Amino acid sequence: MIVANMNLHEVYASLMDETPKLTWKRDALLGKAVKQIKKSSELPAFVMYDYKNPSSNNQYIIYFYTEHQFGPGRMVHATVMSDFLFVMFDGNKRFVIKWTDQGIPEVHILTSHFLQRYKERFLKQPDLTANDVAVRYLSRNSTMRPMNIDERINKHIKEYGEYAGEGFLVQDGFCFKLSGEEKVEGEQQPVRASFYTTFMPLTEMTDSQREAIFEECMKDVDDLGY
Repeated sequence: MIVANMNLHEVYASLMDETPKLTWKRDALLGKAVKQIKKSSELPAFVMYDYKNPSSNNQYIIYFYTEHQFGPGRMVHATVMSDFLFVMFDGNKRFVIKWTDQGIPEVHILTSHFLQRYKERFLKQPDLTANDVAVRYLSRNSTMRPMNIDERINKHIKEYGEYAGEGFLVQDGFCFKLSGEEKVEGEQQPVRASFYTTFMPLTEMTDSQREAIFEECMKDVDDLGY
């Protein structure tokens, strides 16, 4: 069972070990999820299931999502996106974790505070559970642009030092996070961690914050030589 006092490499290795079983379970649930989605009168449509691995007692969320209305001639399964998330507890604290392996192992840790702010400031649906919010955030914001930030974007950056020097620009707004990586002797690669702290829609940020974000985006254009 994954517990909070494990290091990042141990957490990541455990999650990767269970990924094949989660993939099998997700595929087994697809037909049931499609039937539920077809009954939904709203788009985008979400369906999720709680799953506890009986051999490890690790708790997961398996979810399915679509933005498209099913119709004649449409390949239903091809329009449904799906994924799974890990739920971890540290005393009274609760975290939702997504793990990726795109070149470098990484874990994305969504805090309860982050999910609450996303619900309040963007979704504006107070009855949603933390699991509902996590699934909606990750479904809607699958593309995340890493961005260097400074005092213009986060006036509290000096309180957190080097760990607060990055954020994510996403479709729905801006994610403030703490970043780091863990290197363990004998391991070939470090494991990166993004610890999501809070969320702000761009419309609720100040003019100076938006200007600083725009300037960071333009640096990419400059790097391309345009």
